[in-house]
Amino acid sequence: MKRLKASVLALCIILPICGCNTVTNVSETAVSTSFAEPSGSTIVLPVVTPLPTGSSEIFETTTDESQVLRRQTIESLLADEYEEVLRIDNTDEEFIRACYSAYDQTDPSEYEIRFLTNLLSDGYTRDDLRMLFKNDDGFLEECLSFDLSFDPSRAFTDYSADPYGFMADLPSGDHLTPIGDFIPDPVSLQMLYEAMDDLTYNYSFMLLDINTGRGLMYNIDEIYYTASSIKGPFAASFACQAPDAAAGWEGTIRSMLENSDNEAYRVLNDTYHRVYIQQWAEQIGLDPVPFGWKYPHIAVRQMAALWYRSFEFFEQDEFGAEVGTWFENPSYSLIHSELADQFVTRSKAGWLVDEDPDHTTTIDAGIVYADNGPYIVVIMSRVPSNIEPLRPLMQALAQMHSQM
Repeated sequence: MKRLKASVLALCIILPICGCNTVTNVSETAVSTSFAEPSGSTIVLPVVTPLPTGSSEIFETTTDESQVLRRQTIESLLADEYEEVLRIDNTDEEFIRACYSAYDQTDPSEYEIRFLTNLLSDGYTRDDLRMLFKNDDGFLEECLSFDLSFDPSRAFTDYSADPYGFMADLPSGDHLTPIGDFIPDPVSLQMLYEAMDDLTYNYSFMLLDINTGRGLMYNIDEIYYTASSIKGPFAASFACQAPDAAAGWEGTIRSMLENSDNEAYRVLNDTYHRVYIQQWAEQIGLDPVPFGWKYPHIAVRQMAALWYRSFEFFEQDEFGAEVGTWFENPSYSLIHSELADQFVTRSKAGWLVDEDPDHTTTIDAGIVYADNGPYIVVIMSRVPSNIEPLRPLMQALAQMHSQM
């Protein structure tokens, strides 16, 4: 989060309510507090190292009152004085404006207010929002500047032990929702909302940074017809579990991935059916039943999990490293056309429109190996067989990740 560098200044405006009229030392006992996050996971507050003797007196005698106030803010935030904040008698918008003003001394944009207001309507509490601000990287820098130190580990975004469980537990709200402790910068947020507002068809997406577990998502449980986008996970699951057989079909698989060759997909389906993708689904905790269909109906949540499994195969398996290159030159992919001139991308799109309205779809999904870390992006929509209306959305998501 580029904008919120002075992140420990949160809610300075409410310190008088907390009774912080004098500077006090942090308790000799380390503080550790947890809060329930909407999805049921736990947000862990950093553990505070006690101040050295005499440090409070140093700050009491400073002539910089703003520095004193900042230190008081840190101490009140770290000393578990949270309940006072929840009793402030103001509107949600006033609360949000106070948060942003305290952090970077500017008034939030309409898009930032919209973002956080919508989270509150989806079930987030004010304290959940404060934790998003507190977990900004700038918080550590500010604490160190006041001789306070803490363990910056964050359970909120620590998904590496069970990434599939993490994705399965993500909340399914009605609005744009952060994944992990991520607050978008104002420019990228405006770009994203403008792209979303311009779309007149149903759509869903997920942006997930693979290294950190941070990202954004929207409407991730709406079901879509996958069309040819399923050929990507189908090919990866086949190559992962039957490498010798897949090596013998390399030309067929590449034609299926690069040209979306339906005949190649038909031959592979007739020979191997959907055994391997169903096995993959079961292994990562997905319901395997939908994947018994040649072209299943699934949601962004399931597609993202399959691409995460594909990433693991590409990165952790010798043959997988070779197979990953088969995904790098699709003839039709929003991800590839937007970003392949900057980064390695691996993706598979799908599109269709026919007499069955349930088959009206345009989808793209894959992995972007960006300079600041790889990420999964999945866009699913009911746009009738045309990636162009989705291009501003893809551009906005790429811009968003560049600011993470």
